[in-house]
Amino acid sequence: MNCLDSSYLIDYLEAHDGAKGWLESNEEQPLATTTVALYETYRGILWSGSSMTMDGVFETFNWAIVLPFDEAAAREAALIQRELRENGTPVGTPDVMIGAITRSVDSTVVTRDSDFDYIPNLSVENY
Repeated sequence: MNCLDSSYLIDYLEAHDGAKGWLESNEEQPLATTTVALYETYRGILWSGSSMTMDGVFETFNWAIVLPFDEAAAREAALIQRELRENGTPVGTPDVMIGAITRSVDSTVVTRDSDFDYIPNLSVENY
């Protein structure tokens, strides 16, 4: 399963060619996103003054499974933070949470955010 990061969600909403092309090539696979990626996307549309609503975002991606930041992901996030600290590599908390959710369900994060490359043992696909 592929898990769509907020960078993907936002690019898809903005009709970014890379995001649209990636979906066309992968639409037969099960696709997911996370509650954290939705939060980042909702925040982005509210701060940007976009005419898109939160309900509109949710409806646009109603085909995606929404993975929560649950107890397993919380444990995974703590492990990731420790790994990043040991490596001396800072990554923002939302990206750690998205990476943790994705890693906890053995999925691949689909993104154009290079911060995910620093998270050990996380499968990353750039579009």
